[in-house]
Amino acid sequence: MSTNTQRAIKLVDLKKSFGDNQVLKGIDLDVNYGQVVCIIGGSGSGKSTMLRCINFLEQYDGGEVLVSGKLIGYNSDAQGNLSSLPTRVVQQDLTDVCMVFQQFNLWPHMTVLENVMSPLLRVRRLSKKEACEKALAVLSKVGMEHKQDAYPGQLSGGQQQRVAIARSLGMDPKIMLFDEPTSALDPELVGEVLKVMQSLAQEGMTMVIVTHEMGFAAQVSDQVVFLANGRIAEQGEPNRLFNEPQTDQLKSFLSTWSERNGSML
Repeated sequence: MSTNTQRAIKLVDLKKSFGDNQVLKGIDLDVNYGQVVCIIGGSGSGKSTMLRCINFLEQYDGGEVLVSGKLIGYNSDAQGNLSSLPTRVVQQDLTDVCMVFQQFNLWPHMTVLENVMSPLLRVRRLSKKEACEKALAVLSKVGMEHKQDAYPGQLSGGQQQRVAIARSLGMDPKIMLFDEPTSALDPELVGEVLKVMQSLAQEGMTMVIVTHEMGFAAQVSDQVVFLANGRIAEQGEPNRLFNEPQTDQLKSFLSTWSERNGSML
């Protein structure tokens, strides 16, 4: 088993089925620390399932997921047989990984500040003073400190997603996973979230982003991965991938996207 300490994430022949439907059919992918990798593809291609397997929100049933060189979710014996690890061990192995979802998952009865403080108090066991200071710092980072006393229902979707990102940043992750973080937003609110993500990319945060924002992927990613029918059909630098697609599948996907959204680059 390969354990490159510079490698944030390594997927080896990753497979996942739901009943008779094999959603992931053998994914091989390396993500190094400091890289931004954008995952694109049509509906049902396996993008979100792949991301959820990395964070072990879905138990994969073939291959390997390694984070910082550790096999996630399972023990492997000398013969390569896998056995499930206890939940607490999996959580410990994923301490440095945070995930931002399509839906914001904020507590409606808590203020913005309380939402960001909550995991700092419950998971990180910080004092109330330390948690408050940390929460205010990350809210400032995403431009939401002025809404610290507001409740989620008083915020726009874009503001709620920025608070959700701040909540993840408060945990000091080394790796951030984003599952279509702008798909639930009205078009005019998408930009404010992408701006925050762009600043994280510029600071060197390791990010794997499932997105349908092709222009954003072209601007911020080091690598773009195109999934089709549960496999990686193409991957490479964004300029090459978007301007010189090699497969008919990617050509068709990009032409369909362009028809809906206009010129990409």
